[in-house]
Amino acid sequence: MKRRFSLLYIGLAGIVFVFSSCQKNIEKVQQQDEVMGTPLPGQVTYCRVESIWERPGAADQVFRVLGYNEFENPTFISTPFVATGMPFYTFKYDQYHRLREHAEEHSNGTFNRLHRYGINNDGRIGVDTMYALGGYNAMGQPDTYFTRTISILTYDAQGRIIQSNNTTVPGPTFPPAPPVVSVNTYTYDMNGNLEVAGATYDNKWNINRTNDIWQFLARDYSKNNRLTTTEYNATGFPVRINHAQPYNFINSQSIRIENSRIGYACRPATF
Repeated sequence: MKRRFSLLYIGLAGIVFVFSSCQKNIEKVQQQDEVMGTPLPGQVTYCRVESIWERPGAADQVFRVLGYNEFENPTFISTPFVATGMPFYTFKYDQYHRLREHAEEHSNGTFNRLHRYGINNDGRIGVDTMYALGGYNAMGQPDTYFTRTISILTYDAQGRIIQSNNTTVPGPTFPPAPPVVSVNTYTYDMNGNLEVAGATYDNKWNINRTNDIWQFLARDYSKNNRLTTTEYNATGFPVRINHAQPYNFINSQSIRIENSRIGYACRPATF
């Protein structure tokens, strides 16, 4: 398939070399014309996020690459070797291409957060089990984690999460304690945007609408962005973000995009 992708350059020669190698691999895939994903409703052009450059030009800048499989499902978000303490993001799917696991992992076998998902009768993720700050045992199961939170998710007729009923308990190595119960409620205005106190929206496509996985993880199915953006691509997705308040991509713990440049690959939609 035809895609256009342009890497943003950083002034470190080693990083540029790595990025150049990634670019060659991407161009090779482009020539194979394999991936035939479709956009979300209302979009005539399919775009996917392929890079996030946080704080471009600053001493603590971070460049991330996003990977996808042949079904346009995200498989990873990279963490630069120059950054310390930042997890590597991974996504795993079942044989029906449904998201079943999302992890924020470190190279030493520990994780910040590990999510495992259960599917409801409608084929959507109905249960989100999240383990916080732990590791894995010999069988690859979460161990020594601080807490486990089980969230039961409710959707509206448009497929948006509108409620999350959460129960949190201590991990196996901590003293027993009564469960902590909480409820998150999500409502949308007449423009299709998540109602958040004090939020203002632009009139362009929300960055999460490039993939329904991003919408799910962010718990945000908004049509537009509550980000201050100075540049958009031809499709209307934010390219240069300059937002006054902290803003995390997909509710991650470390991917901050309030001062960032976003790279996309776009093509005409295939229906």
